[in-house]
Amino acid sequence: MGVSAFSDEWARQFKDEVNRSSTYKSAAKGWKWSVGLVVEAEPDKNFPESKGVVMDLFDGSARDITVGTAADAQKCDFVITAPYTRWKQVATKELDATKGILQGKLKLKGDLPTIVRYTKASQEMTECTTRVPVEWPDEK
Repeated sequence: MGVSAFSDEWARQFKDEVNRSSTYKSAAKGWKWSVGLVVEAEPDKNFPESKGVVMDLFDGSARDITVGTAADAQKCDFVITAPYTRWKQVATKELDATKGILQGKLKLKGDLPTIVRYTKASQEMTECTTRVPVEWPDEK
C-alpha cells in the first residue's frame, strides 16, 4: 500500500528520498531558496481542497518538506501552481516540470532563469517522488 498523495507521510518519505540522492546533492549545489508547490483542488478527481507543499531546500539538501495550505506555499521564494492532475503528470514523469513551466502548464512565481539553471535538480526531485509509493485519490 502506498501513502496518500500530498499527505504528511508522503512529504516525509519524499524528503528522505531527496536527502538520499547523491545526484540531487550535486545538481542542487548553490540552491538556497524555498519552493512552494500549490496543488489546486479538483473535486471531480477526489481532490476536494487545494494543498501547498513547502520545500525548504538548501545547497543540495531538503531541510524540510511539509504539506499545508495553498497560502503556506505562496509565501515561498518560488511558487509553482498547477491543478492536481497536472502535478500527478509531473510526479509520474509524464510531464517534465521545467518544460511544463516553459509551456505554461505550470504557473511560476519567481525567477525563471534560476529555475532553468537547476533543471537537473528539478528532474532528480521528480525521480525521488517516483520512489515514494503513492495512492492517488482519483484512482481509489
